[in-house]
Amino acid sequence: MEHHASELAKLLTKWLGLSQHAWGSFMDGAPMSFIERYDYLLNAVLAAITTMIIVSVVKKNRIPGPMQQVLEFVTTGLRSLVADNIHHHPDKFLPFIGTLALFVFLNNFFGLIPGLSPATANWNVTLALALLVFVYYNFHGMKEKGFIKYWGHFAGPVWWLAPLMFPLEILGLLSRNLSHSLRLFGNIAGEHIVAGIFFGLLPILLPVPLMVLGLFFGLIQAFVFTMLATIYLSGAVASDH
Repeated sequence: MEHHASELAKLLTKWLGLSQHAWGSFMDGAPMSFIERYDYLLNAVLAAITTMIIVSVVKKNRIPGPMQQVLEFVTTGLRSLVADNIHHHPDKFLPFIGTLALFVFLNNFFGLIPGLSPATANWNVTLALALLVFVYYNFHGMKEKGFIKYWGHFAGPVWWLAPLMFPLEILGLLSRNLSHSLRLFGNIAGEHIVAGIFFGLLPILLPVPLMVLGLFFGLIQAFVFTMLATIYLSGAVASDH
């Protein structure tokens, strides 16, 4: 997929006077600054900072405002999602799931803001998120069940089929990272490209309805990614009883 540096990255390159040079054959050798080359990391960091700012501001308000009420509604919904899938101490997993959901949604939302681009439209970011989820649920699976018991259940219920079942189960477990990351990346990148094409064709009439659709689409993709993470976590920590 062709790389296009965000306007924010270009602006920061100009303001900070950053040097530009070719990055091998990347972008046919076009000169780019470090920020322009890795602008998806810039947008991801911006989403993380925005997440922390929103949470900090909401926590300081003693009188609930509109933002706090919205976040309380979202938190309640996420808690219901976690509790419906994880019946054993679901609240301890809520901070991770909530942070993940907000971070993914903000990255998707940045694609609607002029000058920014969604970090989730880059596979490096979505793969990193999928790997983070992978490490998280496997860690808690081993913590809940023990190392041997957790990995032993991948061998299947019949011992003489273990040499066949275990590699297949591990392969299926690893393939989750590919499907989990590509689903989010493909949908957001495709939506961003299509929206950019239509913006260029009809910049006056189409932006508003496309932004509304983009907001809904980004919300749906954030929900799907979070739901899959919750399901994987549920399967890892589920009790055998």
